[in-house]
Amino acid sequence: MASYCCFRKSRRPSPYNDFSIPRFRLISIQDMLYLVLRPEGEVVVIEGIGGLGKTWAARAAFETARNSNRFDNYLWISLSGRCSRRRCIEKIATCLSIDIGEELLSSRIRVMIMEHLARSKFLVVLDNAYFVEDNILRYLGIPDPREQNFGSKVIVTTRTRRATAVVKPTIVITPEPLTYQASYDLLHEKIGKDIDPDLIENCFGMPLSLILLGGALCDVPTQEEFRVLIREAYVAQGPKVSVFTTMIRLVEFGYRRLPSVTARLCFQYCLNFPDDEAVPIKDLIILWMVHDLIPETRGYHEANCIGMEILHVLSKHGLIHFEGEDHIRVHDVIRETVFPEHENGYAELYDWYIDNCIRISELFLRGNHYMRTICEDFFCREGTLRVLDLSFTRIIFLPQSISRLSYLRFLLLVECGHLEKIQHIGSLEKLEILKASGCCSLKSVESGSFDRMSLLEILDLSKTSIECLPSLAACTKLNKLLLQDCPCLSEQTTETIRFPFGVSKKGAARNLQLGASKDLVDWMDMHWLPCGLTFELSDRFGMSISQDVNQTSKTYIHANHANLFQSLDKESTLWLNCFRKFHIVISPSKFDETMGNEFIEPRTKFSSVDLRSSDFDRFLEVNCVSITNDIEGVLGHAVLISLKSVTETDEVWSLNTGKMTAAQELWIEECHQLENLFLVEEVHLLSRIGKLHNIWISNMENLAYFCQGIEVLTSFSCLMHMHLDCCPKLNFLFPSSLRLPNLRSLHIRFCDSLERVFDEPINAEYALPGLQTLQLWELPELTCICGGVLPSLKDLKEKRVGGTI
Repeated sequence: MASYCCFRKSRRPSPYNDFSIPRFRLISIQDMLYLVLRPEGEVVVIEGIGGLGKTWAARAAFETARNSNRFDNYLWISLSGRCSRRRCIEKIATCLSIDIGEELLSSRIRVMIMEHLARSKFLVVLDNAYFVEDNILRYLGIPDPREQNFGSKVIVTTRTRRATAVVKPTIVITPEPLTYQASYDLLHEKIGKDIDPDLIENCFGMPLSLILLGGALCDVPTQEEFRVLIREAYVAQGPKVSVFTTMIRLVEFGYRRLPSVTARLCFQYCLNFPDDEAVPIKDLIILWMVHDLIPETRGYHEANCIGMEILHVLSKHGLIHFEGEDHIRVHDVIRETVFPEHENGYAELYDWYIDNCIRISELFLRGNHYMRTICEDFFCREGTLRVLDLSFTRIIFLPQSISRLSYLRFLLLVECGHLEKIQHIGSLEKLEILKASGCCSLKSVESGSFDRMSLLEILDLSKTSIECLPSLAACTKLNKLLLQDCPCLSEQTTETIRFPFGVSKKGAARNLQLGASKDLVDWMDMHWLPCGLTFELSDRFGMSISQDVNQTSKTYIHANHANLFQSLDKESTLWLNCFRKFHIVISPSKFDETMGNEFIEPRTKFSSVDLRSSDFDRFLEVNCVSITNDIEGVLGHAVLISLKSVTETDEVWSLNTGKMTAAQELWIEECHQLENLFLVEEVHLLSRIGKLHNIWISNMENLAYFCQGIEVLTSFSCLMHMHLDCCPKLNFLFPSSLRLPNLRSLHIRFCDSLERVFDEPINAEYALPGLQTLQLWELPELTCICGGVLPSLKDLKEKRVGGTI
């Protein structure tokens, strides 16, 4: 076994005279990553006290390996001091998508894990381990990488020497404290000011201490206040006793420095969650709401925005850190300082609840993996319970006594994998949020469950096996209905109302995520839907609405194929209500993975030349799919149309342009099979696109004609701005029969074969009387625009243009 100390930067003389660690071989962070990721099969331990950066080092190695696709399986397992061996085994099985059943013994689960990993090259990270049992990896079902000969890796981070010994590592790495210069750079980057050397030295080079100190000193408005705060920091650090003592003092100092009581209370609430699980942000903010820790007077959306602001404040102060986009976590050192651990068994909790149910307002049983049933009389004593969290338990059904919880506002059943039916909730008139996502065995909700829930705002049944859904007509405040990844959901049964599931005309529904259910939406049968909905009609929910988008009136749809719109007729009455304003994205999931994941308010590409241009209320965005006649209704109502990487159409690359009767701006990019944009066969339809003001064409490898054979003089009479670039096969742009009386700007760039703007000589005063801006770049063959002088031209820019114009 080899041992190393890891430096984040080159070693300088240490100012930390009273803090020492054993002398190991000294290596850089790059060398450490090499040791962790070198091709040999190994067990690597990263050991050290809390706050030294062990998890950071493991995460860096984990992400580096995943980005370079070095392994077949990647498992990150978060542990804690009270995480049992059984719980650790279950976490590993869950990461491998192994169905562990209800009564499966640990020995059987261990064999299943072993069989799964034995055939693959894997990277397993066991973070914050406190193992004490010999041969622990074998007990957990993890094959020894040194015996497997596939180049697999196991990385263990731990504070204890005992855990290091029992995993029998090949390499032990101890992260070294930061040098003085590295500590100074970290603090200066965080607060933007110079810091007294003694204050830095008192942090002992510990990354967590420096982050907490920087968080406490950030955002000070004046230099005088900053000097006062520096003195307070000296007092908070106190005399040098030990590294851990200083860290605890800085946790307390950072907590006191939070800008408001609300932030402190919200942080305290984060400590209610298990320390071996990341905290879901959405659930956390909901629970903040129910405790009135954040304002909720204007609804869930505003409370969510305020909640995110608080989370960013806590993160800036170093008290929490984000784990991905959807979770946060509290460092175990901070948790131990602010909220010492306590353990209570389920039986003790049951007795306590029976004695205190009249006084409590929330009950958390989240993560109790041993709870399979709840006594029928558990909720019989009617109290003031407002929050009930049964998430991540193994309950099979809800007790009848749950109907007695008349004050219940939040019912959380997330990832209850054995729950088969939701029932006995029809009397919960005050219920505002019901979340049961990830309940893979859930098949039904009792008929009539929502008939009295006029206050229900969020209903989340995503990733369930739900087969039918009762009417939601009474849910007049319904804001979000989440049903994505529900493969068993049927259009109609004898017990349910088909989509839109009885959403009332008086309702406030704003978000319908409906997943990949085929032909779920039959628009022809609908005459009304509320405005401002968000539909998700794809294999995965990959799009979100940007916070700066007005969500009160515009409808958002994300679909991964165009046939979902085949029954949305151009004359449908939905264009007068639900689709009065819309942003529709038709895009396959694979394409979305390379794009941004937010709906962003669409804006014209021509704002620099048209100061009067504004945003668009009706936007159709088509990415990397075939265009068929199914979207004729949408094409006829979209004001802004974007076509990118479209593969084929029904009508030999006509792109249905004649059906774009409402379009004012058209973007066409990277449609490499397209040869002719507007066909002569569509002449009788071209008069319908007279509203088209702006055209942007880019990166069209095979485009040879813009509008071949067009003889209708006024086909593009409203066209004001046109941008054309990277069309190498285009020989000329317009036929000489075309008149463009309102064209004000024309930009042509990187068209290697373009010789003329018009195919035949034509008088400039006749063809382009209003052209004011002309930009010509990289056009080596261009020799002629038109005859005569452009009468309105004010701005001409040319670069590397071929002949005399």
